[in-house]
Amino acid sequence: MTTKKKITKKKTKKRVAGRTAPKKRLPVWSILLIGMLGGLAVAITAYVKGWVPKIESVQPEITKTNGKDSEVEDISEQVTIKPKQDYVFYETLQEMEVVVDDNELAVKIDETPTNYILQIGAFKNLSDAEEMKAQVAFAGISTNIQETEIKGVKWHRVRTNPYAGARKADMVLKELKRNGFKAIVLEDSKPET
Repeated sequence: MTTKKKITKKKTKKRVAGRTAPKKRLPVWSILLIGMLGGLAVAITAYVKGWVPKIESVQPEITKTNGKDSEVEDISEQVTIKPKQDYVFYETLQEMEVVVDDNELAVKIDETPTNYILQIGAFKNLSDAEEMKAQVAFAGISTNIQETEIKGVKWHRVRTNPYAGARKADMVLKELKRNGFKAIVLEDSKPET
């Protein structure tokens, strides 16, 4: 007779998709303890090697005579009053003073700000210049076309209106660059009226 062994399958745990086993972390108290022990080890090493100066505290002797403390008398003898330092830079500054004539102060400063123009392009054909002017107008910047003749060739320049000050011109230049236009900054030779 043969005996048959009954074979049983072991059940395996089903894993849920997306979940991972939680990682074991060190407790916070152990991290703090390790940090404190490390700091203590560094402090002891510094003290033993002599990297930290030793603190010597002086304690005044207290003796009683006639029921009074003589500590106050001992301390007053030990303490020396440092003389007040006189600062000499006040005197030095007065010696270095420079007298400026009223004529030099009255020099008139040019109060008119410099005007700047941005030139976006120069074209031989008027139609190309008008097309560029229209594209820049879509960016919200007003321009005009200036005709000029250089070495017998007629050019049509697309330029912005004059801007008072470099800051305003720089803001418009950045706006042009944001919209994909290249421009150069020119100083306006004629003042704005």
